[in-house]
Amino acid sequence: MKSYTIFQKSDDETVTNFLDWMRNQERGVYRAAVRELGALKKLRPQFIQQKPLAEQYAWIKKMLAWKPAETIADHLLQVWLIRKHEQMLVTFVDKLGIPHNGHGVVDDLPETLDADKLKEAVDALFAAYPAGAVSIYLHMFQNQTETGWPELAALLESDERVTLK
Repeated sequence: MKSYTIFQKSDDETVTNFLDWMRNQERGVYRAAVRELGALKKLRPQFIQQKPLAEQYAWIKKMLAWKPAETIADHLLQVWLIRKHEQMLVTFVDKLGIPHNGHGVVDDLPETLDADKLKEAVDALFAAYPAGAVSIYLHMFQNQTETGWPELAALLESDERVTLK
């Protein structure tokens, strides 16, 4: 699932929490994203930033769900996952036994995933983190290779806790 599709299918609460965090914790990244999204529609950032927050977020979500904004959506999701949900990333790759840089970032991805370890890792994430954040992370992890992993694809399709279908 591409990043723009993730925004198409994400629930409003998850996107609002995501945008609140970006706006409050990563102000420079947030402003740059608003500027870049506005440029795609030939709008000045002030036009977007002057909207009430609920309208601003609705517009940003709509834009991030648009295929031409895929690079911006990718970047924002990566920043959010790496900076806000670092422990979730670490937990996941540790449970899978994948070596990482100590912050959950992996250089060499495995060709296959052990189905039992994967189930254990996913159960641990859903037990400790919001379902929307876990669902986004699992889809983004699946995007790390061109074809993804069949074990993770099956889990994403069958697990009822996954909020993005």
